[in-house]
Amino acid sequence: MLLKGQKVHWIMLTVFFLAIVIPPIYLSMRLFMGRTGRKWSWRTRLAVCSVLLVISQVYTIDSTVFRNLSGPDMPAWLLLLQIWLFTAMILAFLMCLCGDISYCVWRALGLTTRLLRGTTRQWGRRPDPGRRAFLRQASFCVTWGVSAVSLGTSAVGVVAGTALPQVHRMEVVIPKLPQALDGFCLAQLTDVHIGPLTSIDWVRQIVTVTNAARPDLICLTGDLTDGRWEYQVAHGGSRIGAIREFVAFRARHGVFACTGNHEYYSDYAGWMSLYADVGLRVLHNEGVVLEHDGARLSLAGLDDDMAVTYGHAPERDSVSLMATLPGLAEGALRVVMDHRPVHAAKNAAAGADMQLSGHTHGGQCLGMDKIVAKANRGFVRGWYTVSGMPVYVSSGVGLWSGFPVRLGIPAEIALVTLRSGAEQVIRDVNAPA
Repeated sequence: MLLKGQKVHWIMLTVFFLAIVIPPIYLSMRLFMGRTGRKWSWRTRLAVCSVLLVISQVYTIDSTVFRNLSGPDMPAWLLLLQIWLFTAMILAFLMCLCGDISYCVWRALGLTTRLLRGTTRQWGRRPDPGRRAFLRQASFCVTWGVSAVSLGTSAVGVVAGTALPQVHRMEVVIPKLPQALDGFCLAQLTDVHIGPLTSIDWVRQIVTVTNAARPDLICLTGDLTDGRWEYQVAHGGSRIGAIREFVAFRARHGVFACTGNHEYYSDYAGWMSLYADVGLRVLHNEGVVLEHDGARLSLAGLDDDMAVTYGHAPERDSVSLMATLPGLAEGALRVVMDHRPVHAAKNAAAGADMQLSGHTHGGQCLGMDKIVAKANRGFVRGWYTVSGMPVYVSSGVGLWSGFPVRLGIPAEIALVTLRSGAEQVIRDVNAPA
């Protein structure tokens, strides 16, 4: 029996599944009604429309045929092909929609101008054969131009979306920071999404790059894995083999994690057991106090909202959690790991001094990031200040395999060095290329 929160979640998924049939329907209508499609036979047009409909149902296919929506058990090459074509279809739909709207506006303005001038006699003119030929050629060029641009842009986005992340070094000056914590280095990795498109070697390289930065503490802020642990990864092996690479993480004060929403979608208990086996201590609405050269750093981890939805944890209370930990007034810095950035105001009011979050993937694509920001109360990537508390929202290490596309927003391993000073200052030492 589904919990109330799960019912809402599945209703949202159903609406999403229904919404993604709009692009193929729209493109099919243009194909049947447009000038280019008139040259094709009915069988050809029906075949193309059928292919578009199949491409749009990538999530239905993966969740049924390949057993899982969040991280299907399927070959990487097949999923990449699916996503390449799916993304190209979405891009073609958006370009055609914008073009059609612009054309309608242009025609409406022209009609309005003629009505105002009283020049409507050209409506009865016979069609110009030369103009018709020009329009046919223009329609042909636009159709194939849109197709080429969509496929090419989609390919670039998929390549960037599955590339290795770069280290993003930053410094944040925190007033009243204990002097012993000046220079303390936090490595934040979020949204790794180990799944069908990641390989064991890819995870190994992430661990190597992180260790090379010599962080004092490694914080993993959720969505580390997708699907079930026994499912396959790219280039051979299973996801349990990929997560076991985390054993090699090295930091003076250890490796801590909080849960993200994807932790709850598939085999939650199994993943939590595996995380413990590889040395990840997951903080479930709890905190720890770390001693560093005589100073203290309080690290808190909050469970994602999906914990309540799926019945794995009671509703969290950051106020009670922070009350159990020493703060800056007692000579300790309070850092909170919270997968979603939207709770920053509550965490700041509870007494947190800094928050590390992910979830948004940085918006993934320029333009789409504006929509992602609106869906996350203005948070999308980079630094924010909420009630005096610095909040860092990472663009993430990886991406969900359902849409592994990046355009203009690279992946990152965030490296944050704490500095003491009179006023809060945030500096970019280097940004990922």
